[in-house]
Amino acid sequence: MTATAPTDVLKRTLRAAFPHGQIHHRASVTSTMEVARAAVEAGAPEGTLILADEQRQGRGRRGRGWASPPGGLWASLILTPRASDAHAGCFSVLVAVGLAQALRDRFGLPIAVKWPNDLLIHGRKLGGTLIELTSQNEQLAWLIVGVGLNVNNAPPDDARVPATSLRRELGTDVEIYDAATTLIDGVAQAYGTFQRSGFAPIKRDWSNVSALGEQVWIVQNDRAERVQAMGLADDGRLIVRDDEGIRHLASEEITLELEA
Repeated sequence: MTATAPTDVLKRTLRAAFPHGQIHHRASVTSTMEVARAAVEAGAPEGTLILADEQRQGRGRRGRGWASPPGGLWASLILTPRASDAHAGCFSVLVAVGLAQALRDRFGLPIAVKWPNDLLIHGRKLGGTLIELTSQNEQLAWLIVGVGLNVNNAPPDDARVPATSLRRELGTDVEIYDAATTLIDGVAQAYGTFQRSGFAPIKRDWSNVSALGEQVWIVQNDRAERVQAMGLADDGRLIVRDDEGIRHLASEEITLELEA
């Protein structure tokens, strides 16, 4: 019996989730987000997946640099959700939750989500997601899901948050196409749940994988404040309680730090 190639498994998984899905694999790009943005603006269909062996100028949230050497999973996926732009903040959460659950199931690792988009193992950063979108007439027109995951690459030593990788945690190399298939499985499941049933089931799933304790630190306008984490609002915002009462915080407004 001939073994099925990981590339074929990825193609089948992508097409099962997104019938018009296409894979574009590049050796080196400035960033997969830039390639995906050009593709969607040129009419690329939902399910278009950009994979790169390396990114020369990878980036995370708030424009922070993201080291993206060979050996990691650097990918961007185009989606065209049926959703109001009022729900734009839900997508960072649902993508991170779906990916965390899929990685847990595939590799048996205790992966947690630090709201809204970081993937952690025992407090060390395994990867993260980035969302870019545009809307028309108060409806989302398209959305790009960017994923950076340390797989076989050496985690950066100078990262703001201590980092890890799948290889470091598992003690063995992981096939990149296997990690990419897990990415598609996780995103497609969470995305389908949201499209069918809204954000409520995603919030329930988030509570099972959240890295947040009862107390967290938020940094806003260079001021750090310790607050009580209360959960998620229906638009993906973080609900916190401080001395002045309950607030709903958007990820664009703050940086979140966990209790040491």
